[in-house]
Amino acid sequence: MMRNNIKTISYCSLGCKVNQYETESIINTFLENGFVLKNFHEICDVYIINTCTITNTGDAKSRKMIRQALKTNPNSIVAVMGCYAQLHIDEVRSIENVKVIVGTSNRNKIYDYVMKALETNQREDHYEDVMLKPCYEELKVTKFSDRTRGFVKIQDGCDNYCSYCAVPYARGHSLSRNPENIIEEVTKQTNQGVKEIVLTGINTGEYGKDLDNYSLSQLLQDLIKNVSNLGRIRISSIEATQISDEFLSILRENSSHFCQHLHIPIQAGCNKTLQRMDRKYNIEQYKQIIDKIRQLFPNINITTDIMVGFSGETNEDFDESLRFYEKIAFGEMHVFPYSRRPNTKAYMFLNQINEKEKHERVKKLLELNHQLALNYRMKFLNKTVRVLVERIDENNSLAFGHSSEYLEISFKSNKPLKTLLNTFVNVVITKVNYPLSEGVEENEIY
Repeated sequence: MMRNNIKTISYCSLGCKVNQYETESIINTFLENGFVLKNFHEICDVYIINTCTITNTGDAKSRKMIRQALKTNPNSIVAVMGCYAQLHIDEVRSIENVKVIVGTSNRNKIYDYVMKALETNQREDHYEDVMLKPCYEELKVTKFSDRTRGFVKIQDGCDNYCSYCAVPYARGHSLSRNPENIIEEVTKQTNQGVKEIVLTGINTGEYGKDLDNYSLSQLLQDLIKNVSNLGRIRISSIEATQISDEFLSILRENSSHFCQHLHIPIQAGCNKTLQRMDRKYNIEQYKQIIDKIRQLFPNINITTDIMVGFSGETNEDFDESLRFYEKIAFGEMHVFPYSRRPNTKAYMFLNQINEKEKHERVKKLLELNHQLALNYRMKFLNKTVRVLVERIDENNSLAFGHSSEYLEISFKSNKPLKTLLNTFVNVVITKVNYPLSEGVEENEIY
């Protein structure tokens, strides 16, 4: 299988940023042990597939990528992990020639399982009941492929049990990573030149819930205190109910380190729908929290997740939600149709919305999203924003990056653009578009 002892590996990571982090960690281990990374569509000795089960589409893509790897090289070791494998273990086991199987535990042992499978060509099945997992499973990223932005996982699992969501069953209870390990990893990535750290988790705001007298707010303080040359910190997502006065105070007192951007899922803008979803707030409480944030940070970008076509959502409910989203004036909305997930409370709900109606509602919301996103970006027209330069176009004529507010910006400069990569520059926004706005480096116009 391994021609001339050259061991090659590839991977496919589906779904969320947490999955990407976990895959990066696992691939790091193989690369540190002499494997060579190749494209997923090439013939490799080993394929790692980190699956997703958040929607029916996630399930289908997971199955497709497993079969694609097996088709590309039938003699390879295909290792399957992640949420789809955890919730649909029998389906994964039924796929012939999958040689390594784990769910959302034992992922830190995949290298050992793969090496054994390479030796014996026998299946290594190490699936476990994730609900019995006693503590956070440590996965470290020693080197991130993107030097500009580094993701650091701080938490896993969820105890919210929203009626539509299978994630708690796929990931287990909320478990927090040891703060010392987080600080060590952030320090390492910062020393490697990473300018933006994204703290991520399945339910990031629950961090510390299972620790002794420790919280997300305290973690943020410790990162500021202990990491030299720290760039900026972005929090991937946080629930409205987890935003405390202490949390906001820390962001304000250390504003130079924290991005002016919070992603706060709402899922629905109608109390009847929120109640059926088993969300932990109503629209009045949600708005009160957003108002408090904007009093402290007037130009902050509030983005969100919205589910369309949940069971029993009437036209009136949907219209009420639309009006609420306009009132909140989100900077961007991630819109997706409801997908029934087996074993969830909502799976058996009556009054399912047909796919055609879901599609029409998604279309309306995307139109609203475009307008709200443009409205938010208009605040920055002819204003200066600080941009982290992430890439240069093929013609070496434009630089691209994101501002603290998570605005995607392209800009020109009189300076050699390659010298600006992975640096912060001040850019004047000269033209507003969505998703990509345009600007010019500030020094050019003075």
